Amino acid sequence: MELRGEDIAGETSGSDRVEKGIKPKVLTVSVQIPFKEKESLRSLVKKAEEVTGDGEQKIFTVTNNTANAAGIRQVRFTEHIVWDESEDGTQAWTVQFTLQEYMSNPERMEIRLNNNQHLVIKSYSRILEEASKL
Repeated sequence: MELRGEDIAGETSGSDRVEKGIKPKVLTVSVQIPFKEKESLRSLVKKAEEVTGDGEQKIFTVTNNTANAAGIRQVRFTEHIVWDESEDGTQAWTVQFTLQEYMSNPERMEIRLNNNQHLVIKSYSRILEEASKL
């Protein structure tokens, strides 16, 4: 999990920071797929390539205890997916890929906050408009 911030203390010993938000969580997955299950590898690669009708990358619902314990509900493939023949003598591919959280809780809260701010601004504008008619 990435917590972005920037040091603004300059060359002092202060600890002042500017918060730049909590970035979506990233899951790194590593799994072995036996050679005899090549269709599983093919299916995984196809999933990583899936797009919606709008050309956007497909979002997947996660049903993994580790991901769910961290509050991750939906993900999309990100960064890379690689597969190599295992070097430990097993007849399998070692597959590694990353999944990035989609619509994280901090992101949802930020959207809600922005929507509420727009409502407040609209309400304030309406009050000023009504007052100017008096």
